[in-house]
Amino acid sequence: MNFNQLKEGLKLEMKLSDEEKSPEFVSQLEWTEHDKILYILAPIYKGRLYPIEKGANLEIYFIQKENFYQFEAEVIERIKRNDIRVLKINTLSDIKKIQRREFFRFECTNPIKYKVIKASKSNLKKGEDLKKTITRDLSGGGVCIKLTNRVSVGDILECELFLNDFDKVGFRGKVVRFSEYGVDRGEYKYEIGVSFEKISEKAREKIVSYIFQEQRRLIKKG
Repeated sequence: MNFNQLKEGLKLEMKLSDEEKSPEFVSQLEWTEHDKILYILAPIYKGRLYPIEKGANLEIYFIQKENFYQFEAEVIERIKRNDIRVLKINTLSDIKKIQRREFFRFECTNPIKYKVIKASKSNLKKGEDLKKTITRDLSGGGVCIKLTNRVSVGDILECELFLNDFDKVGFRGKVVRFSEYGVDRGEYKYEIGVSFEKISEKAREKIVSYIFQEQRRLIKKG
């Protein structure tokens, strides 16, 4: 894959190569000058623009057709275009296909419905109606969900996630983490981490786009 094959608006995740504990950022491709020079939005961290200096080295990740890719780049200029901060970067490596990795996680309380369709314990009910609850955070690889009832690690869930009043995505996920809290945590006593096991590329792209748009909205809100 060549860089000039990447489409404008491609959602990106990245981190600073030179920092061992670098935060992970979200950004997007604005345009390509040629196969080595790209322009990307200045990255966002905790709802704010993060000041990345000229000369900084980046590890950049993206998804194409259910596959994960990575490349390295150097920031060669910081510019402002139509009141938008943009980084001009020079690519330092080819695009490489990589194994699945953790995504940037965005804290949000979105409505979500779920039901257990395959349980790791025989005493759990199957085939019941979808239950309503909320998320704790969301990423392109999975979702953290707050619960009032128990499920088990290994359970398979059928889910409907509501990104806004008009848009929802469906997916099948696997419970990979279960946590229990005390009564002082309010209505939701449990929390589960769910990895996407069966999700369309279109649905995943909607989720990543939603995260990016919400981050941009938080910046404008201040």
